[in-house]
Amino acid sequence: MRTLQVLRSILRVGLARLANKYDWQHEMARQCQQLGGVYIKFLQMLAVHSSTKHIVEKLGVDTAFEQVSYEYIDVGTELGALVEHFQFISAEPFAAGSYGQVYRATLRDGQDVVIKILRPSLKKTLKADLRLLRLIGRVSSWFMQSSMVDFYTMAREFSRATWAETNYRLEAQSGERIRAYYERYGTLVIPRSYMELTTRTALVQEYVGGVSISALEQKQSEGFRIDDMVRASVGSDVWTQLQTMGTEMLLATVYADYLMIDPHPGNVRLLPDNKVALLDFGLTARAPTNRSAFAELIHEMRMLYEDNFRAGSFAVAMLAYFDTELHDALEHIAQEKSDDYAVSLSGFIDRFVSSQTRQVQLQSYLSDKQLFQVFTQVLNQGNKLGIRISEENAFLQRSMSMFLSVIRSISDAHVEDVYAPIIRHCLTKVDDEIRTRGITQSSTHREISPERAFEVAANWLAAIAERDRKMYQFITTRRYA
Repeated sequence: MRTLQVLRSILRVGLARLANKYDWQHEMARQCQQLGGVYIKFLQMLAVHSSTKHIVEKLGVDTAFEQVSYEYIDVGTELGALVEHFQFISAEPFAAGSYGQVYRATLRDGQDVVIKILRPSLKKTLKADLRLLRLIGRVSSWFMQSSMVDFYTMAREFSRATWAETNYRLEAQSGERIRAYYERYGTLVIPRSYMELTTRTALVQEYVGGVSISALEQKQSEGFRIDDMVRASVGSDVWTQLQTMGTEMLLATVYADYLMIDPHPGNVRLLPDNKVALLDFGLTARAPTNRSAFAELIHEMRMLYEDNFRAGSFAVAMLAYFDTELHDALEHIAQEKSDDYAVSLSGFIDRFVSSQTRQVQLQSYLSDKQLFQVFTQVLNQGNKLGIRISEENAFLQRSMSMFLSVIRSISDAHVEDVYAPIIRHCLTKVDDEIRTRGITQSSTHREISPERAFEVAANWLAAIAERDRKMYQFITTRRYA
């Protein structure tokens, strides 16, 4: 029955695309919304990705997220023999998500903990739903050949991440890795995972108090000031806390081996003494393939926030971070020609942008500090640069976009503009720290072979020639590539 429902949805999307009568991308999102469950989670990923969030925006903010109800779970039965380690387990959950429900509990030694139990209903449908979601991704990718993000790749990576997110043993291991990193600095609080009490379907973690950003946002929408609420509830300065969170998460992208990539409002708790706790490590990622590229992107973002925007340098940094293989290929070929790839491409983009007529839109994005829109809607509109974001970097960019959206939503509901000062503070501090400490390249970064470099570059030029003839002529006549 579920399979037939999904196949009917795919048919509707295909007909919408072939008929060109209405927005087939919106139809795809609407069908996923109706299917619920993991399909809603996939929409949430699209909603925070700069290259795909326009697909979900048309549904409306409230309808893009599923309201999850509780289902009855016998926690004692799920824990089995491990239940003997607890002196108290609440009968009702205090929180619920698409995948699990969370219960308060106390260990025999008096330690307060939480128990997250995987929803039994999810176990019955997850495998089939992920297989069908990959099918939806493959169909969508046929219609979006020129997109920066390949839908099938995103669906496949989402499927892999979901299997990891629903294996609570893996989540506990990820949480402990991330806790070990942050413990060295004492800035962010990561709850301890009790590995000896955790199974594939039940996760036991140290209880963290404080107040969640999601609860604060709800109150803020009712007219309360978020800074007053945080000061009254935990005695902390929320602006300092958000600066700390942003700074430490960006630094971790450069210096940690594993990253928490799901900083949505429900996973962030504000604590006393200006501390911030991160919860839920079902979605984690390895460090960027090219840490140097990420560091350069941070620097260019800082320049943007200091009103010193450099279109060429910013675009090159985005290309190097999002499409590492293309960056490495162009750099290799430039070295063969005794050329400086970054300078050549940067200069080319500066000239190309100055020849365009969309300066008003560019200035609008710059004044609002919408950095990803600057790239996707102006510098690389229609993906004229032929970039394909890797699976790993798609999820890392999701994390950054999610953090920015949290800060922007808080700022939009606040009397004073706090968004730009917070982000500028984070970028400045991280950029200065990187230039002081230096960078060790990620172990996952591999050198590109000469044969592969020329193959990638040739395919890149062919793709540009196909989708933007004017830009192809601009490249070839200005001697770049």
